Amino acid sequence: MKPKFWVAGLVLLSALGGCYFDTLPDPNAITSQRMPEAEVMQRNISSAYASLDRRLKKGEITEAQKKDSIDQLVQVYAEKIILEEVPDRTAFRYADILRQAGRLKEAEGLYRKAVEVAPNEDRRVNDSLQLARVLMMQGKGKEAMTLARSTFDVEPKEKAPIMMAVLYEIVPEGRKKKQSLTELAKLLEESINQHMLVYVDPTTDGGQAFLSAMPRHLDNAWDEVMKLYRDADRDDLMQAAFNRRREQDRKTRSL
Repeated sequence: MKPKFWVAGLVLLSALGGCYFDTLPDPNAITSQRMPEAEVMQRNISSAYASLDRRLKKGEITEAQKKDSIDQLVQVYAEKIILEEVPDRTAFRYADILRQAGRLKEAEGLYRKAVEVAPNEDRRVNDSLQLARVLMMQGKGKEAMTLARSTFDVEPKEKAPIMMAVLYEIVPEGRKKKQSLTELAKLLEESINQHMLVYVDPTTDGGQAFLSAMPRHLDNAWDEVMKLYRDADRDDLMQAAFNRRREQDRKTRSL
């Protein structure tokens, strides 16, 4: 089904040279509502990423052109968000768009709403981690790390997003904001412990995919722990973490 909403702002993409849009929605179809649905905007942004990635691989555009076009499109959508009209059930989706647009204070407010009204633990965990990310982006490191740790209380089947968010989103933002490297390392190592507790059904495709990727992500996480301690000039803590990593590897191999 063709998406109901789109914005003229996507015409910006044509400035890259040519009018090749792949499977993107019709850029001439203007929204007839005051505020488009967040899911539709997110889907259109994803479509734009996919199309631009294909053009990038073909050498039709540069990485800088791709980024500029996505940034402009996200800004167009962010301008359409009316905070007081955002439904509680989709607050996290609108917050994601505002975060991408760099409107962090507004995103923070919507993520807080999303955490408050989360209908289940999956949403609470994911929205809390994204709120922690936005807090870190604003330099609120202590609050961000406390919030990230607040997700550790969930059941093993809900723990899968924790280390991934800490490793690939929260820690990198903490580095940018010059947060304590040792504190970031401690948080990351704690999230590794959470990852080791994750339960997935190994008979499902999703479970098999998780277990297949698990060693690679754990290696990435431990490598980052070591780098954080190294960059903090704490060789003693790095060596201690290395010993814990080796012990974890030993226990994992014995299972």
